[in-house]
Amino acid sequence: MAIEHIKSLKLSRAKLIESRRAMVKRDSISERNEGFAERIISVQAAIDATDCAIAEEEAMLIASPELVSL
Repeated sequence: MAIEHIKSLKLSRAKLIESRRAMVKRDSISERNEGFAERIISVQAAIDATDCAIAEEEAMLIASPELVSL
């Protein structure tokens, strides 16, 4: 179960990165400010939070290998 949760978190992180890249691309080709900076910051905060969650889950696996089968 714990490994599946880590996989899900990593998939979510990948989607967030794609979202951030798309916003940066739209922002770079737009001549007017459409508020992308605020949205990019929000997505980056979600990426950072996801990174923390992944690290916590991985640390729990190392500390408690029996969680692998849960």
